[in-house]
Amino acid sequence: MSPDHPTQFPLCDLFPIEVLPLNRDISFLENVKAARIFQWFKNHIVIGTLLALLILYFGYEILSQVLVYSRDAYITTDVIAVAPQVSGPLAILAVRDNQVIHEGDLLLKIDPEPFQLDLDRLQASLELARANAKRAKEEVSVAVDQIASREAQLADAKLTFERTTELRKSGAVSQQALDDARRAYDVALAVLEGARASLVTSEQEVSVQSATVGGAKAAVARAQYDLDRTVIVAPVSGRVAPLIVRPGDYLSAGHPVVAIVSDQNWRLVVNLPERHLQGLKVGQKVYCYIGSDPWRIHSGKVRSIAPGVARSLDPSRVLPFVELSTDWIRLPRRFPVEIDLGDLPQRQRLFVGSDANVFYVRQP
Repeated sequence: MSPDHPTQFPLCDLFPIEVLPLNRDISFLENVKAARIFQWFKNHIVIGTLLALLILYFGYEILSQVLVYSRDAYITTDVIAVAPQVSGPLAILAVRDNQVIHEGDLLLKIDPEPFQLDLDRLQASLELARANAKRAKEEVSVAVDQIASREAQLADAKLTFERTTELRKSGAVSQQALDDARRAYDVALAVLEGARASLVTSEQEVSVQSATVGGAKAAVARAQYDLDRTVIVAPVSGRVAPLIVRPGDYLSAGHPVVAIVSDQNWRLVVNLPERHLQGLKVGQKVYCYIGSDPWRIHSGKVRSIAPGVARSLDPSRVLPFVELSTDWIRLPRRFPVEIDLGDLPQRQRLFVGSDANVFYVRQP
C-alpha cells in the first residue's frame, strides 16, 4: 500500500459501538427513573407515606364531588303497635306469628262478659232516669192545671170581694161578710202563688231529670264503647310480628300486645353526612342494593330530606336523632333521607331493618 494512498480503516472497526433499538433506550430510562423514585421513597419513608396519603385524600375528595356512596342505610316501613283500649283477660287470639293479615281482620278478643254486665246495669239506670223524667214532666202538667184552677178560684173570690165591698157601702151586708170575702180573696191569691211555686219546682225537677237522663245515656254509650273495644281488628294490612301474648293473659289498656309490619309504606332511609346534602333534591334518582337481596342494584327516588336533626337524645325534642358511631371521634352530623323504592315492595319481600347501600351521581 503506497504512502499516497494510505489504508482506510472504518471508524466502527476502531471503536466498536453497539447500536440499541429506540424502544429499548426508553425502557431503560424508565427503569432508571423508577429505580430513582423507589430509592427516594426508601430514603424518605415518612415523607413518602404522607405524600401518598395526601394524594389518596385529594383523590377521594375529587371523587366524592361526583359520586356519593353511603352504607348507613336501612329498609323500614310503618310498624303499628296495637294496644287494647280496655283491660281484661285475653279470651281469643285469632292470629299467629308472621301471619299475613288484611285491614279489618280479627286480631284478638278480650272477655266481654264484665263489660256486658256493666252495660246492662247502666241501661237499667237509664230506664229509671227516663221514668223519673217522665214523672217530672207529668208533675209539671199537674201544676199547670192547678194554676188554671187556682186562677179561676182567685177570679171568683175577687169578684165576690168587689161585690161585697159595693154592698157594704149601701149597708146591704155586714162588716163580717166583707171580712169573709176579703179573707177568701187572700186565701185564693196565696193558693195561686203556691201553685205557681209548685210549677217552678216541677220545671226544675224536669231539668234535673233531663240532665240525669243525659248522664245515663253517656254512661251507656261509654259502656257500649268499652264493650266494642273488646274486639280488636287489624288497622292496616301487613304481617304479624312474633307475638308476646297468649290466650288467658291479662291485658292492660294502653300496653301494646301485637305489632303489625305494614305493607303500605316501605321505604329506604339513608343517613347522609351533611356535606352531601348540598344539591340533593326531592325526586332525584338514586341506586341501592340491600342486604336481603345482595348483588342486585335497584333504583329509587328521593322522597324527603330531613330539615334538621336533634343534637342529643332528648325525649322532649321532636326532631329525629341520628346516633353517632363513636363518642371519641368528632364525626360529621348525618341527616335522614327517605327514598321511595317504587314497586320493589310488590315484586319481592322486604324486611324491616335490613342493611342497605346507597350511591348516586351528584348533581351540579
